[in-house]
Amino acid sequence: MVVALILSMVLPVNLASASPAESEPSVTTSKQAAEAALLRFAALHPPTSLAAGNYIGNAWGGGLGVIHVRDGKYTHGTYDAVLPFNQWTDEWFGWANAAGWYTGANHCTSQIRSDGGGPWYQQLPDLGPGQHFIGLSTSYVVSVYDC
Repeated sequence: MVVALILSMVLPVNLASASPAESEPSVTTSKQAAEAALLRFAALHPPTSLAAGNYIGNAWGGGLGVIHVRDGKYTHGTYDAVLPFNQWTDEWFGWANAAGWYTGANHCTSQIRSDGGGPWYQQLPDLGPGQHFIGLSTSYVVSVYDC
């Protein structure tokens, strides 16, 4: 698979061997588990399958706070809605664009990114708690872990 090949070039070898068939939700508690979840999600969702716009995918077993429009007025204080496991903001909420995500206290995120529908690549560094805003032509897959 092209996605697995590209990711295997940018992620550690032990993470590049993650099986795309594993799709059971689990709450990720380690950085390594978060990165493995990203690989599984990316293998099932190539960026070329996305429509125009930008999106956020949730690759971890819990809900992810997502932001629709960066306007400072968020339904839940720091985010607009909760994106369930294995979902995209466009498919779940019908959003053509997303503005970012929110990570709660004591949690970090590992994330992969696609620029304009190009291949997924791991974005570093991992991000800590708080709001994380994205560009209009970048899509992300996010996996949360304890930090």
